[in-house]
Amino acid sequence: METTNLLLPLAGILILAKLVALLSKQVGLPAVFGELMVGILVGPAVLGFLHETDFLKIVAQLGVIMLMFIAGLETDLVLMRKVGKAAFLTASAGVIAPLALGTLAGLAFGLPLFVSLFLGTALTATSVSISAETLQELGKLRTRAGTTILGAAVIDDVMGVIILALVLGETSGSNIVFPLVKMVIFFGVAIIVGIKFLPWINRHLVKWHSHTEEAVLAVVLALALVYSWAAEELGGVAAITGAYLLGVLLSRLEIKTRLEKGVHSIGYGFFIPIFFVDIGLQANFAGLMSAAALTLVVAALAVVSKIIGCGLGAWAGRLKRSEAVIVGVGMISRGEVALVIAALGLGEGLISINIFSIIIFMTVFTTLVTPLLLKLTYTLFEGRQPKVIIHGPILEMEESPSVAA
Repeated sequence: METTNLLLPLAGILILAKLVALLSKQVGLPAVFGELMVGILVGPAVLGFLHETDFLKIVAQLGVIMLMFIAGLETDLVLMRKVGKAAFLTASAGVIAPLALGTLAGLAFGLPLFVSLFLGTALTATSVSISAETLQELGKLRTRAGTTILGAAVIDDVMGVIILALVLGETSGSNIVFPLVKMVIFFGVAIIVGIKFLPWINRHLVKWHSHTEEAVLAVVLALALVYSWAAEELGGVAAITGAYLLGVLLSRLEIKTRLEKGVHSIGYGFFIPIFFVDIGLQANFAGLMSAAALTLVVAALAVVSKIIGCGLGAWAGRLKRSEAVIVGVGMISRGEVALVIAALGLGEGLISINIFSIIIFMTVFTTLVTPLLLKLTYTLFEGRQPKVIIHGPILEMEESPSVAA
């Protein structure tokens, strides 16, 4: 009966999400902005018609896994190697700046050192799913800036886990070596499996494709779920990292072109819109007025620290100034990663409900402003970014006039 009661709300979510997404695009905003607003409007933050349920959480989790798997499929490895240095510097500076500024803000408002460190740690997390969707929609996912954002987000996730392990170890006295070893083993095994066994799987899937497209799609989606599970349970990193990694590994294989239509239909037709609506449903801003000043400062630092930190990192990695700004903006969103950190801190008794609410507000705020700022930034630099031209299977870069240095 509980499942039956969810069917009509689920149907309403899908219809509203797509209608409002269409309206958003009509007025020049990214579709993802409309889907996020649906969740905020019908959720506890405004009207209170709908609340997050365990069922919606599961569907939303599948949605973000699908989104990042698709982003991985769209990643060009040749271009990724070219921006490898920029991605690393972007992630590094994009972790250091938020951690330092968040910690200093907490101390300035009289918070204990470990609480301030935890607040800074929450600011380091980047959830690139929102940016990946917006970049996909703008047709910029496979540009140098887009690829740098995706690559930096993966590195950022690893660095964030290391910092979280250090902070938790300092506050609880737990051993931090084991989580780091798990992470290294996971990435090593996952990449080796991808390089050694995925080509063999690809050859068999290509043969199957002419007979049963659905079976091939099922096998690949099952692999995405396995990689996602392994990332979180065995590697200690976010599940979306595993999905993105598998997508990247498959992006170089022939089966990629045969998968895209089916994966896009399933993802964007059902799971991904629910994920974005679910983020909006988590917005509940009660109790923030008691810490209004800190809330505003944290939200502002969340935006500024990523633009400056990631932007400078990308610029140091030899991206153009305009590209560096785009990378900084694309790394603003915190998304589900910060929510996990906040929930962990509250559950461990490391932060109060007020600090938890501030992190939630910051997460929703950055999630909302990222697609708007990303589109605005691309509009300002339109015609000045390298454009990707696809001639059949061949990917070429066309340099447009750069912004004056």
